[in-house]
Formats: sequence, structure tokens, C-alpha cells
Amino acid sequence: MRRLVYRWIFPMLGYAWGIASAGVERVEYDGAVYHLYRLDKTRFAELELVWPGKNGKPLGDFTALQKQMADEGRKIVFAMNAGIYERGPKPLGLTISEGKELVPLNLQNGEGNFYLKPNGVFYLDDANGAGVMEVGEFFRSGLKPRLATQSGPLLLRKGIFHPAFKAGSPNKRLRNGVGVRSRDGQIIFAISDRDDRERGRVTLHQFASFFLHLECLDALFLDGDISDMVVEPGDNWKPVSNTFAAMFLIGRR
Repeated sequence: MRRLVYRWIFPMLGYAWGIASAGVERVEYDGAVYHLYRLDKTRFAELELVWPGKNGKPLGDFTALQKQMADEGRKIVFAMNAGIYERGPKPLGLTISEGKELVPLNLQNGEGNFYLKPNGVFYLDDANGAGVMEVGEFFRSGLKPRLATQSGPLLLRKGIFHPAFKAGSPNKRLRNGVGVRSRDGQIIFAISDRDDRERGRVTLHQFASFFLHLECLDALFLDGDISDMVVEPGDNWKPVSNTFAAMFLIGRR
């Protein structure tokens, strides 16, 4: 039997990466360690997807994001890289922010995780809620969400694993992704533990299985080794130097 252990992390205890962490869960499952951030429907309006800064140029990393937030008189509540990118940094696939399509849907074939078909789209629509769809399915849906990001591979669709995933794969990496809980539409952001070199490196099959245990029938892989998540960073927080394109964001004044 697989072992699933939830540990609620409260602000006074601090976060595993030196971050004060209201609302973060550390979860041990099937020999791996993950960190989760959940977003209920009542808070969907708080979620943003950002890529260019106020000057029209890509923000590029958490440092620039933190500076822009400070300039706006806001603080980061939650941030996570939102998908695979190309030179620029420019998102490799569909990117919609505040209802505006910044990068179109990418239906091309290619090499790498992004193009491991079926790939998919995570979207948040103010009328219909959040979801994850296969790319072609999303194209045909006619949805016009407030925000969306395309990545790949699709971890789960209607509870079915991506056909390329193998339970015994030796390819273990840091992974992050997003899923939607089937019973109530809750959005779940997850990342394997960056600091634990053994239990924080997982296969895509492991990662998909983890989302299924979280009751997500639909889930999308976002990115690999560069990935990071920050929740309620303190004054002494030093962001990772990794480059990102689009980033999920929740902020407050």
C-alpha cells in the first residue's frame, strides 16, 4: 500500500525552503516528497498569470516579479512558474492573461516534454471555473478563459494516464504541475521537493499518480528542473535565479 502523509505547515514553523508558509502542505507519497498550494473557487479571482512586466519586457524571474510587486505596493502570496518556454523567455504555447491572448495555441510537433502528445492546457474561466484539457479539445471548445497556459505532457485526462508514462522509468526529475480536483473544482499546484535530492526527484508516472490520489482526474505537467514555488516569502527571502516565462501569481496589498 502506498503511504500518504499530510503535514500542515503553519507560519510560525517556517517552510522547508526558508519561507513562511500559510496554506502550504508538505506531502509524502509513494516514497516522494511534494509541496502543495490549494486554491478554492472562492479565491479564483485572486489568481493571475503574468509574463511581461509593466515595461512590456519579460519579467524573467522571481526577483523581477518581487520588484514589480513592491513598486505596486503589493506582496507575493503565491508564485510558481507556469510552463515551458523558448528563447525570450517566451512561453512555448498558449498564454492568456487578463483575457488577452499573448501567445497562440501551439499545435506543432517537436521534441521534448512540451511536444509529448497529448499535451494540454490549464485554464481558468470566470464563468465555467478551472480545467485541464487536451490541446485539440481546448481548440475545439471555443472557451475564452481569463487565463490559460499550455504545456506538456498532459499528466491525466479524465483519470487516464498519458500513454507514454512507464511505472518503472529511471527518468526522475524535479517536477511541478497543476490539477483540478474533480469533486469541487479546487485548483491544486504541486511541486516535488527541490532540496531533497532523492525523494524530490520523481518520474512523470509517479507525478501523475500523485495527482490522481489528490482526486484530480485532470492534471498538467508544467516544467522540470528549473521549477520553483514560493508562498508568503519573508523579508529575508532570496529568490532563485532560474529563468521563467509565464508565472502564476497571487498578491496582496
